[in-house]
Amino acid sequence: MSALSPTSAGGGLFGGAPAYEARTPWGAWAGLAATVAVVGLSIVGATVLPQLLGLGDTLGGLPGPAGGQGKEAAGLRMVAVWQALMVGLTLLASALFGGRVRDVLALRGAPQGWRTYVGALMAMAALQLLLAAVQHIVLRHDMLTDLRQFVDLVRGPDWLVTAAVVGIGAPLSEELLFRGFLLSALARTRLGFWGAAGVSTLLWTAMHVGYSIVGLAEVFAIGLFLSWLLWRTGSLRVAIFCHAAYNSLILLAMRFVDPSTLA
Repeated sequence: MSALSPTSAGGGLFGGAPAYEARTPWGAWAGLAATVAVVGLSIVGATVLPQLLGLGDTLGGLPGPAGGQGKEAAGLRMVAVWQALMVGLTLLASALFGGRVRDVLALRGAPQGWRTYVGALMAMAALQLLLAAVQHIVLRHDMLTDLRQFVDLVRGPDWLVTAAVVGIGAPLSEELLFRGFLLSALARTRLGFWGAAGVSTLLWTAMHVGYSIVGLAEVFAIGLFLSWLLWRTGSLRVAIFCHAAYNSLILLAMRFVDPSTLA
């Protein structure tokens, strides 16, 4: 049963009916359990596989350069493996019980083509400006608090790997699992789309533990925005694209800004 049925006039960001439709054989509790299993198995696999493949101990650093850089490189490899496993396991789970991956994960094309992507980017930019204004003017919050930990990685020798992990791996793995697989399972219940979006976004926000309270609030707001994109367009591709653009622009800013201004 569909959570929301698309119409011929739907799919626009601001006009027509919402285009999202939940098409999954997974129930809510089974979907939640599968999501937890995907994250857990991916963490275990990311810890064990690099050692089995001779890539070094991801927890103790790679053979070769000693000190922080070796551990940072090892950590990046661990995260990359974790993300790859999350993607693979999410695709596998989506194909179980007669599910079609494209339908379960809402991997349809954007209904209005490139116009949808441009409009989504503009809406995201407006949201980011609003969030930045609230943080800076109202909350007096240092917007760089949660980003300083990434500065050395972005400006170091492994910046390309960092860019791939943050700009590609994170959007793919997180969107496919939380706003693709899990949200569709929850949206078929009495929660409806927005109840499902709230739960899946809350769990996605929990993945960013370690951020400040304000930083977590921003992550939650961005998650709801990405859910809105999915709701309006019926396409997870749009959410993945905007998530990737958001992360990549932040990385570019950190790489080319004077590091003394972040001190």
